[in-house]
Amino acid sequence: MADSQFTIELSNLLEQITAPNNEVIKAASTRLQKEYYVSEKCVPALIQIIQQNPSPQLRQLAAIEARKLILSYWDDLDANLKTQIRSALFQSTLQEPVAIVRHASSRVISEIAKLDLPNNEWAELPLYIQKAATSSSVNEREVGTYLLYSMLEQMDALVADKIGDFLSLFSQTINDPESQTVRTDTLLALGKIAEILDTDSEQVPIFRQFLPSMVNVLKQLIEAGDNKALNQAFDVFQTLLWIESGIIGKSLGDLIQFMLELAKEPSAESEVRCLALQFLTSAVRFKRMKVQGLRIGPTLTTVALAITAETMEDIDDDDEEDSVPRLALRFIDMLSTTLPPSQVMNTLITEIPKYVSSDNANYRRAGLLAMSVAAEGAPEFLATQLKYVLPVILHGLQDSVLEVRVAALSALAQLADELQDAISKEHETLLPLVFNMMETTDLKVGKAACTALDAMVETMDQDVIAKYLDTLMTRLIELLRQPTSDISIKGPIIAAIGSTAHASQKNFLPYFNTSVHALEPFLALTEGDAELDVKGMAFDTISSMASSVGKEAFNPFASVLVEAAYQCFTSKHSRLRECVYLFFGCLAKVYEEEFGPFLPRIMPEVFKCLEQEETGFVENNDVEVGDVDEEPDWNNITVNSALAIEKEIAIDVIGDLAAGTKQAYLPYMEESSKLLLDMVPHFYEGIRKAAIGSLWQTVGVVYNISNPPKWQAGIPAKVPVAESVTVYSEMVMKATLEALDDEDDRSAAIVICDNLSEVIRLCGPAIVGDNTEAICTQILAILKKQHKCQTMDDDPEEDEVEDAAEYDVLLIESAMDVIVSLAAALGGDFTDYFKTFCPVFLKFCSSSSVGERKFGVGALAEIVNGLKGSITQWTPQLLKTFTHRLSDESSDVRSNAVYGYGLLAEYSQSRQEITSSYAKTFQRLQQILVSDAENLRCIANSCGCVARMCYAHPESSPLNDILPALIFKLPLTEGCEENDPIFRLIVNLYQVQNPTIQSLTTEILKVLETLFANDSDDSKQFEEESTKNDVIELVKYLHSTNPSAIPAGSALAGICQR
Repeated sequence: MADSQFTIELSNLLEQITAPNNEVIKAASTRLQKEYYVSEKCVPALIQIIQQNPSPQLRQLAAIEARKLILSYWDDLDANLKTQIRSALFQSTLQEPVAIVRHASSRVISEIAKLDLPNNEWAELPLYIQKAATSSSVNEREVGTYLLYSMLEQMDALVADKIGDFLSLFSQTINDPESQTVRTDTLLALGKIAEILDTDSEQVPIFRQFLPSMVNVLKQLIEAGDNKALNQAFDVFQTLLWIESGIIGKSLGDLIQFMLELAKEPSAESEVRCLALQFLTSAVRFKRMKVQGLRIGPTLTTVALAITAETMEDIDDDDEEDSVPRLALRFIDMLSTTLPPSQVMNTLITEIPKYVSSDNANYRRAGLLAMSVAAEGAPEFLATQLKYVLPVILHGLQDSVLEVRVAALSALAQLADELQDAISKEHETLLPLVFNMMETTDLKVGKAACTALDAMVETMDQDVIAKYLDTLMTRLIELLRQPTSDISIKGPIIAAIGSTAHASQKNFLPYFNTSVHALEPFLALTEGDAELDVKGMAFDTISSMASSVGKEAFNPFASVLVEAAYQCFTSKHSRLRECVYLFFGCLAKVYEEEFGPFLPRIMPEVFKCLEQEETGFVENNDVEVGDVDEEPDWNNITVNSALAIEKEIAIDVIGDLAAGTKQAYLPYMEESSKLLLDMVPHFYEGIRKAAIGSLWQTVGVVYNISNPPKWQAGIPAKVPVAESVTVYSEMVMKATLEALDDEDDRSAAIVICDNLSEVIRLCGPAIVGDNTEAICTQILAILKKQHKCQTMDDDPEEDEVEDAAEYDVLLIESAMDVIVSLAAALGGDFTDYFKTFCPVFLKFCSSSSVGERKFGVGALAEIVNGLKGSITQWTPQLLKTFTHRLSDESSDVRSNAVYGYGLLAEYSQSRQEITSSYAKTFQRLQQILVSDAENLRCIANSCGCVARMCYAHPESSPLNDILPALIFKLPLTEGCEENDPIFRLIVNLYQVQNPTIQSLTTEILKVLETLFANDSDDSKQFEEESTKNDVIELVKYLHSTNPSAIPAGSALAGICQR
């Protein structure tokens, strides 16, 4: 069959490949590639070695090499020779005594079959395999089932029409009485069948009958302790979760219970528990609606919390290796993000106080760590539970055990990130504790304290942080300058300086020079991953400082720092390059057009980054023969995740550079747009989100550069835009709608919706063009919870679940914002579309989810504002909804209902219907002003609602009673846009010489003094310039009638002198 001499020489070279000498291996590999693998003779020679060589190592290696070469030379071989090879190889594989060689040889058969079967050659092979799989010989059954698995793995399309035959055969082999290998390979083959079954396939119900036997095989592998086979088996069950055919169906609950029992058994092998936890996490991720419908969230949460408390393992360090406690925390994170608070956070709020009051430090730490990882998933819910949460944190910060204090700091940092305003209000209690913990000599506590401080101060009001600024900066600079053996401790300190600068803004100026000089040693670092991480953080902090102090203060350092940043482009450290991109993006916002001259050095580096490939193929020539089974080629595909994240940052920065430099960016627009459009369908959702964001940001730049007049509502657009805007926006809109249609990630869908709503608000109807129908179709799917990103994990027969995770509600809110923006842009021309959307919004207003009710009522209110008089035909439905929700259990829902009612009263032309509800509404508003006194947004909306009601229908409003109460609630400290309807009413009443308003002049002037004293570009007290001008005229009128009413030197006196 093969040239004898050639075969002997080839065998000798293969033997040298297995020698423990790198030089010998290299020389042999070179000869093989250049002298032997260049001829089709190598294939029959390798097949002969597989059959006849006495060494299992060489037989396996020959099989590995033969499989690689079949594709190149099989068609060149003589037909008779191929027939001989097929027959001889199949027989030798059946007779091969060594399992790993049988597997390698079977893969050669599969490779040949992949070429033969499509050409109707080796037609008898499936029959041979079936006969082998049902043979009385264990070895032959093992070969047969492995060949079936291998063929399914490599040729699923070719064997798809034989699935029924395979399932019939596997019903025997899955329960093989003698061989675990047969049962295992059957399980793996079933996993491959699952991947190719369609949802409506008649084989799906048949496949479901295999699930109990598949679980039995998994149990057997656990008992046998075969870790490799165990991992493969768990992979099959993971596959069942993400495939779309819904095979797992009603068995999911039983599978979850089985895996839960494995995961929570402390005596079980860690490997098994880790795999079970990974399955559970995937089940929640990919089958969230099914899991939610099973209502097992509380049980899953309780078990995960208990697992976390088992040991004091160092869970919160930088080691990414999986462990049981780590995976339990990730599971809690997934639960809180994916399931409604009623199923997860309610349980944690109940259980965590028990844990933190335990005598066991493991339990106290576990409770705090669980709070830390769960906070991101349900911040809205946590905001309502602070009276329970804060005592837990305070207790942990003062714990006697160091690890518990570190966990408390971690929880505090996460809560500060998610509940910024609420945690900032607790500064008097929390900051002293954190300051004290910064004094420790323990690096871990010090890092955690600085991280918590960083999160807390970043969003503090300027007047609050001013109280601590000197103490804070003195201590941070001292800590930064202290020598340390672990440079990573400097990272959180540097970050805290940046957050302090961000929060204090111009007040940071006295500390700016000192801070820059303190950071200089870190900017000089050139090597070491930890060192370069810290260097990147130094650039981040300098960016924050530049934004706070402004370009004049930054100028003396600019040239040196920019040059230092340029040098970092050559670094191989991805995180450092990311920070440099962000640094330049920040400077573009600080310097705006003045930053344009720097673009020629920056943009080529950005483009170079985006043109790199994140994926590649690594040829693995270092086969350890006899050690492990050969893996398929796709396992050699690698993804450079660090580069993908770097690209995400670089893409984000493109938007910042364009927005900052404006006209100076135009020369780079074409190239950047092409690259960004190419990134829109990227496999990594972070890049997809960044690309969409930067594309629309640059659309906004092009629009603003064109200096357009203010758009007017209605279609077709009454105010044309520049051709450049039209061309560019149409290109981006097309890519965006295609992306949304295919998007399966909720966070990416949110970003798309947010960008659509923002650009429509900015550019108006012209940007929508002819895409209203397409946009509405996509958004309607989201609002009906039928979009791909919402349903890809659902089984077809699954009923809709009413409650929703907070992240799901965020998507709904973003989709609603798009409709709100369309209503504003199209005005009365949106009414035909609103006929479809109105019932959908009304359904949200009666949802059991507070978040859905809040956003639904709020969106309807904004739609009223957009449609104005055209909303009249929906007055009955909206009036009923708004009045009903004035008594909602949630203050936020009531606030939105108040806002909506006021707008409906202002714009609806159904006068009788509106005014008939006035008496009860005024009474309810009076109650809300008392019950919701701490909700400043609700107070503002209530005052605005009263003003709109009185302005629209003064004859139905008891002005004598209402006006004193309204003026008493002023000035507003939040929701200042409601000053517009309030003072529109007041100006109008002065114009008609209303005696009640005239009697309140002194109080009104006091309010106006406060408003104009605080009015600035950063804190506008009036939304509409026309309202502000009318108020200024009123002030001048009042001054003219009574000059002494306005004191000299006051803000109002300055207005009167204009």
